[in-house]
Amino acid sequence: MLSPDNSILIFTILLAASLLGIYGERLGWYKNISGVLVTIIVMALLATFGIIPSASDPNVEVPVYDFVFKYFVPLAIPLLLFKVQMGRIVRESGRLLIMFLIGSVGVVIGALIAWKLVDIGPETYKLAGVLIGTYTGGSVNFMAVASTLDFLESPHFPSTIAVDNVFTNFYLMGLFAIPSIGWIARRFVKWEEPEDFVPHEGESNTTYGLESIVWCLFIAFGLFAMASLLSPVLGKVLATNVDLTVLITTILTIVLANLFPVKMDAISDVAFDLGMFFLYVFLAVIGAASDIGTMLTASPGVIFFAAVILIVHFIISLTVGRLLGYSLEEILVTSCANAAGPSVAAPMAASFGMRSAVTPAILVAIMGYVVGTFLGVSVGLVLGP
Repeated sequence: MLSPDNSILIFTILLAASLLGIYGERLGWYKNISGVLVTIIVMALLATFGIIPSASDPNVEVPVYDFVFKYFVPLAIPLLLFKVQMGRIVRESGRLLIMFLIGSVGVVIGALIAWKLVDIGPETYKLAGVLIGTYTGGSVNFMAVASTLDFLESPHFPSTIAVDNVFTNFYLMGLFAIPSIGWIARRFVKWEEPEDFVPHEGESNTTYGLESIVWCLFIAFGLFAMASLLSPVLGKVLATNVDLTVLITTILTIVLANLFPVKMDAISDVAFDLGMFFLYVFLAVIGAASDIGTMLTASPGVIFFAAVILIVHFIISLTVGRLLGYSLEEILVTSCANAAGPSVAAPMAASFGMRSAVTPAILVAIMGYVVGTFLGVSVGLVLGP
């Protein structure tokens, strides 16, 4: 119903969906359901019924969606990281990294099972490799594995793209919803912030001054700008086409927060709320990419293949994580890091109230860029003729 170029109205709807999630959760409208999940579902329904343009349609360019995807996450990440401590990051990243690697093993096992159960023809092994790549790294690994295994010209490539862009979003919705399922949540230890991660005890920022807000935005924009300049330079040095902006922004923020801990801590509460605002809008666009109609146009075989991988991955992550004493939130965030990468893993950690785990979530998800292509290509070549 809305033209993709009607940017003001589409952005207004994104803000309305975000406000519905934030305000409703604060007032307890949804009981134990995350406000983030409500925002995503509302936008998914609007996209599915054609009220707003879908963010998953490759043939339709929506400037507002492109703007949010390009800028909101790199701006949100530094705002969420004003209170960071190097010692904690090292400790917590190591813990989440173990869970992330377990999840990656689950993806590979799931792909092997799907390869046995689903036959889409002579290119089944290529599909297995491509989906392993994307579910341990992300879209960069998806394209790298697809190119290596000569899957780009496959008749199954368009449907695989649709499944990767849409079906995965429904999996993420499930991850956001699981903490509200009592009989599951009760079987896991509760997440607790580390003892060395304490709220700021100085002047209260409950009522934010204009100066604090502008300082937060200035720092976030400045760090993002520096990272944008450094990313292509570092990419050439490392001989990689991976966009390193989020990683560099994270590193710069950590350095700044540890050089000026008192100053950064004093405005960390303001920054965190601003970061959550950016993330809610970003996740609203993720909802707009969850168009059920687009997913249904994909090949049933490809959908089933992806479903088997994610189900096996989730069962293994949940089972092993519980045995090792991980909290449900840690398991879900690392599963999100597997399936969707740092751009969604960080928002999920923040929405679960895991402020100390935002940076580790980013770091382990970035690790997926390293292992995703290797695992996808390796398994593809082993399964191939």
